[in-house]
Amino acid sequence: MENLKSGAFAPTCSRETWIKRQALMTKVRDFFVRRNALEVETPVLSAYGGTDPQLDYFEIEDPKRFMMTSPEFHMKRLLAANFGDIFQITKSFRKDEFGGHHNNEFSMVEWYRVGMPQEKLMDEVEDLVSEIIGKKLNARRTRWIDAFKNYAGVDPFCEKLTDFADACAARDVPVPVGSETLTREEWWDYMMVFLVEPALASNGPEFILDYPPSQAALAQTYTDADGRVWARRFELFVDQVELCNGYTELTDAVEQRRRFNADLEIRKGMNKPLPPLDERFLAALESGMPACSGVALGLDRLFMLALGKNEIADVILFPSPIA
Repeated sequence: MENLKSGAFAPTCSRETWIKRQALMTKVRDFFVRRNALEVETPVLSAYGGTDPQLDYFEIEDPKRFMMTSPEFHMKRLLAANFGDIFQITKSFRKDEFGGHHNNEFSMVEWYRVGMPQEKLMDEVEDLVSEIIGKKLNARRTRWIDAFKNYAGVDPFCEKLTDFADACAARDVPVPVGSETLTREEWWDYMMVFLVEPALASNGPEFILDYPPSQAALAQTYTDADGRVWARRFELFVDQVELCNGYTELTDAVEQRRRFNADLEIRKGMNKPLPPLDERFLAALESGMPACSGVALGLDRLFMLALGKNEIADVILFPSPIA
């Protein structure tokens, strides 16, 4: 039997903080009820897992089930079944995510607005976060490509990949070991974490929008005046904390299947498990899911900011390492 020190049973979140968190949770639910969204409840266990190469999921055997990294697919099936505007407060699970702003079991609120353009959904995100934090955000809105140019000092579509290493050196950021083998997308991920996101805090709250299509497999795309294709995706950053991920949702079943299969090829190259495609979700798209925008927002991170805490462990009773 494991030998535990005295007090090792205790939660990382105090009773006083938990009371405040629960009051904030009530405010979140009331926010959507006031705005005529229907609360729904979907499974956390599914016969299908997501294909996103950047996400790792928990699997349960006999019968094989996947713990959901997001309720997205089930909620979109409800949209296709004419449920209208919906929201859900739920637990989601992502393997190997630990840290000051991460836990592999976490709380989120996800919601969808039928017929609402992405820009209006961003307004609603800002309204919710402002209400919970207790002050108006007035978040800036910056395109992804401009965030790289402004905060990392490099064009993400630069001709030479060595320009990324030069940008790191110019800003005293370590060049990753084996940088000569990194792909452009791997450089994008590295630059976002070590250069772009840290710089966001100096400007206050900020939405980053219009991502490369390869970074938004569930979003609609558009072509700009220069002929470059962008995904209609946005994220909100507050005090260097990424709070949400939203899309103008893709409704084309054929294109979605193509993207899923492309994801599986990437996962195969990364030696990651290959989940079966969610045919029920694809059937929902085929049946005619309405035009909509949707967003998932991390509640543990939001409550951490609202309560002035430094880590989400301070607002979670039993984070994963000690659960």
